[in-house]
Amino acid sequence: MNYELNPISVAALAALALCVAFFSRRRVLFPLWILVCLMPMGQELVILNLHFPLFRILLLLATLRVLMRGEHRDVAWTKADTIFSAWAFVAIPLGALADPSTALLGNRLGDTYNAALMYFVVRCTVRDQDDIVSNVVSLAYLSLPVAGLMLYEKSTGHNLLAVMGGVPEITPMRDGVLRCQGAFRHPLLAGAFGATQFPLFLALFIARPGRRVLALMAMTAALVIIVAAASSGALLSLACALIGLACWRLRHRMKAVRWSLVGVFLMLAMAMNAPVWYLFARMSDVVGGGGWHRAWLIQQAIEHFDEWWLFGTTYTAHWGPSGDVIAEDPRMMDITNHYIMEGVRGGLLRLSLFVALLTVSFAAVGRHVKGIKAADPSASRGDNFFIWALGASLFAHCVTFLSVNYFDQLILVLYWLLAAIASVSAANARACEPAQVALPVVRRYSFKVDS
Repeated sequence: MNYELNPISVAALAALALCVAFFSRRRVLFPLWILVCLMPMGQELVILNLHFPLFRILLLLATLRVLMRGEHRDVAWTKADTIFSAWAFVAIPLGALADPSTALLGNRLGDTYNAALMYFVVRCTVRDQDDIVSNVVSLAYLSLPVAGLMLYEKSTGHNLLAVMGGVPEITPMRDGVLRCQGAFRHPLLAGAFGATQFPLFLALFIARPGRRVLALMAMTAALVIIVAAASSGALLSLACALIGLACWRLRHRMKAVRWSLVGVFLMLAMAMNAPVWYLFARMSDVVGGGGWHRAWLIQQAIEHFDEWWLFGTTYTAHWGPSGDVIAEDPRMMDITNHYIMEGVRGGLLRLSLFVALLTVSFAAVGRHVKGIKAADPSASRGDNFFIWALGASLFAHCVTFLSVNYFDQLILVLYWLLAAIASVSAANARACEPAQVALPVVRRYSFKVDS
């Protein structure tokens, strides 16, 4: 066993573990959000060559708490739960078969550990909209110190969290602009955190008038995080999140909107000389960033489809120039696309299950907004808009996937969102069930007629 923990992180872990044990069900995730937002992944335990960052330890403790308190017993199973379980667990055999080795098996087990435990804990502790709001409030509070740390980093060029390891002390720079990252492992991931949380903070402002001051501060913090990260991808994700929120007025016509988008892409595909995904290159000419590289990466994944479609692959260095190879793993190039990485890690089956999970989650949001009003006439527009914002946040994640692979604690925010939407789906199904009305007992009488 190898310890890589300093006294501060040990004390923080002990305090947060007590919080997990004694907090109410609704607030049990708050200690985990503290680690996600403020603790880099440099603090970890290494046991038999298996790495356990602090959030993994806290996830295990939260899972044990759920099991010991029986908080898992009345969780209603949903279609999203089935797809998520299949997606998480096929990564073990499929990913390991790409190049059988103990190291690769450990890596795939770690991916499944993060996914399964986070999703399980969220599904057992987040049961209704009030629970979701409570978590958004927690993230809103924590976005304030995240923005403060990144502002300091922007003004000094030094990351205060570097003492915890896992992030550089000197802030990286591109084209003369500092790219701050806070506790996250890359500026793109820090910017993605701000962009994907902004629609939830905006919905908090609308749906919960008592939280408007906090929501305004959190929205400001999210914008600060995006600007400090200097990420054009985060700006694009934020714009798409706002478009998703604006579609609230078209919520009953989303089928027409989707088919219209399909028609636009087909027209672009016929009009463009290059494949349609090279639109990223055109967009980067306007907003900056590596749009051409991201379009080129999609092209490489298609051209090398035969190498990864079955089990995934552990060798992509030949897909591009040597400058794109990861220093820690010379066999792999830097794949800045989460969809492609899903295929690389588990083949076409894992990628297909991931896309199916996203599709089912969007459908669950749509069903809620359409059906809950009929089942619960007291439901307010603000409450429904808050659920719609979950879909807008997921849409922002989907756009972010095109420019970055989630390889740090940000993935837990995605798992929380997917599990929260599944909980909404389960609650919606219960609300829409027909009430069981007790029928009066019908007594039968027989009459005898005397002749």
